[in-house]
Amino acid sequence: MTETPHDPKLAAATDIIFNCPFCNKSLAIDLRGAGLMVTCPDCGRDVQVPAPAPGDTLEEVPTPPMTVSAEALAAAHTKIERLVDSLEEIRERRRYLEHLRTENMARFQQIGGEVEVIQNSLDRIVGLLQAAAADEKKSGEPPPES
Repeated sequence: MTETPHDPKLAAATDIIFNCPFCNKSLAIDLRGAGLMVTCPDCGRDVQVPAPAPGDTLEEVPTPPMTVSAEALAAAHTKIERLVDSLEEIRERRRYLEHLRTENMARFQQIGGEVEVIQNSLDRIVGLLQAAAADEKKSGEPPPES
């Protein structure tokens, strides 16, 4: 399914012939390419292959028999097994990280509560120091040292 310049000698009867909407280059692609995004060889832009003209059907295009070697099939199955294993490992890791996130959120809430208690204590201390400073200012004498 490659794009080819529109040349009657090069285009097959089962090709969709269309122009690039950006540079107007004439392109041809097999009927099975309808709807695909292809790159225009002239301007390099992505172009969507239009639907076939009325009367052109995919049934007219002979589909070549698909042959897969036993080695290729075994390699594909091995890759699928590895991917399934990787997916399960990723899911386990995600569950673990979600668990850690939940625990950390609880810890952060607890820490936030403790910080609030400390802040309230500091505010009270500052208030007491300010009151003592105001009293000292009024009396003119420093407070007795303990």
